[in-house]
Amino acid sequence: MSKFLQALAALLPLGFAWPRDPDSVLMRVLRAVAAMFWEHHQFVLNAVRQWWPHNATNRLAEWEAAVGLPDPCFGSELDETSRRNLVLARLRGIELPYFDSSPAAIGVIELICLTYGYIVTVTYDTLFRVDRDGVCDRLGSPGELIVDMHTMCEQMACDTDGVDHRLIECTKPPEALLCLLERIVHARFHINLMIDGEQVGSC
Repeated sequence: MSKFLQALAALLPLGFAWPRDPDSVLMRVLRAVAAMFWEHHQFVLNAVRQWWPHNATNRLAEWEAAVGLPDPCFGSELDETSRRNLVLARLRGIELPYFDSSPAAIGVIELICLTYGYIVTVTYDTLFRVDRDGVCDRLGSPGELIVDMHTMCEQMACDTDGVDHRLIECTKPPEALLCLLERIVHARFHINLMIDGEQVGSC
């Protein structure tokens, strides 16, 4: 607000009738006018920030409509931070290792999951081979895709999360990831979803 006050005071003519004393009536009036300009400036800045997807709150529903959200896999009952992350994931897209990367490639599947906030390790189950595998190894199936989701914990952020947000949120719902995998993985694969080595679902 002080910059607005300085700008307004600089517009005044010089002379005894135009005192610059901070306690004078003239300067008190200018402070009130400067406060109105400052409030309007803040309102405009906040309005502009609403059109930035990583800050949007009031305009978040419009961003979602523009990118085809809500996603049926993740539902509509999400907090604002999760909704913003999904919007950003749609807008940014996926940086593939190669321009013509196959959607069946392990690295591509891991990148897609990471885009949606899941850290996973993907492996294909292979058939048992005598010269490679040991006595206790599984016989394996060539159509099996093993997705191991790693436990993640996110702390509450005071500047973005609300009062109803948990202080520490651990591991996103595996059901949403399983739904996402069904959509991006080739139909010929059977998906086994695990969390830190323990199976939690399959499709």
